[in-house]
Amino acid sequence: MFQLCRVPGDNPRRSAHSHASILRAAADLAGRVGYANASIEQIAQEAKVGKQTIYRWWPNKAVLFIEVYRELVPADLVTDDTGSLGGDLEVLLTRLSRLYCDTPTGNILSGLIAEAQTVTELADQLRETYVVPRRAIIGSIFARAAARNEIAILEEPDFASDLISGAVWFRLLLGKRRFDRKFKEQLIDAVLQGLARRPTLGVRRKSR
Repeated sequence: MFQLCRVPGDNPRRSAHSHASILRAAADLAGRVGYANASIEQIAQEAKVGKQTIYRWWPNKAVLFIEVYRELVPADLVTDDTGSLGGDLEVLLTRLSRLYCDTPTGNILSGLIAEAQTVTELADQLRETYVVPRRAIIGSIFARAAARNEIAILEEPDFASDLISGAVWFRLLLGKRRFDRKFKEQLIDAVLQGLARRPTLGVRRKSR
């Protein structure tokens, strides 16, 4: 179920149970009190383990919650091919909205983003945990659209992906996690119009 960070001498069955209990306790606490207010002490108490058990597997709270986030976000976040780029993006935004509102992931991700502003190592880990997979997901949507000849193959798919994620993060950090129809339509329209124009990159300015 969960990938374990084994410690020599640990009982495998007991370690697996404790590992899963810690992840569940961390997720439950984040959902109830938020990332910032979920302490290692509280997590240990709810998981019925000692603090040192947690620190053997995770050096700090942020690393623990990065794993919790990975476990909460389904690998098949976007598998539907709706037949259009706009439809695929609408499915993505709807699922993200439900994920952030109906699970602890909204609290966890917003907390990690805030903490990453002052912790360089966490920012690097967050890029690997969130940014890289999200770019791959959105990149696959653009690739499907290109295969359907809706758009040209993108030279910089990561940049286009970051535009969408940036709008989502902005809403998330402001506490507006339920993406209403207006937000989704405006964001999708902006993306579709931008791709349709196919602007020339690196436009030279006229010499003065």
